[in-house]
Amino acid sequence: MATKTVTIDTGEWKYPDVTGITHTVTNGQTFTFTLTDTSTTDVRYYIDVGGKLTTTDGLTIYLRPMSDGGNQARWIGKLADSMDGTAYRSHQIGELLIECPKTGIIQIWTPSSFNVNNVDAPTAITATFEDQFGNSFTWSAVTIS
Repeated sequence: MATKTVTIDTGEWKYPDVTGITHTVTNGQTFTFTLTDTSTTDVRYYIDVGGKLTTTDGLTIYLRPMSDGGNQARWIGKLADSMDGTAYRSHQIGELLIECPKTGIIQIWTPSSFNVNNVDAPTAITATFEDQFGNSFTWSAVTIS
């Protein structure tokens, strides 16, 4: 297991809440995830509980755990080493749970496209996420360290 830090640069994450209002995550905001690599076909990324990011309009976005009582929120369920640099498209590979900063409603974001430059040792991720309300957002080469 390895802890990785995701850093959001200026304008990299424009987050739409459930009311349709878009909030821009403030430059330099970070959150962490745990990378667990058990084989060439099973690399899992788990959001660390307690993550929060501020937006340029003064709101806070909270990353939430799954409702199964576990201590980590599932982000991407299962990747394989062969997926390096591939825009993987599947709603079955995980989810990102975020509490809407305006309503407190949990938005369940699933990746419609997920591309990690190196699954085992990521330094950048490009992805598109969609929630259960028809909203979406895109990350373009977001930094991982």
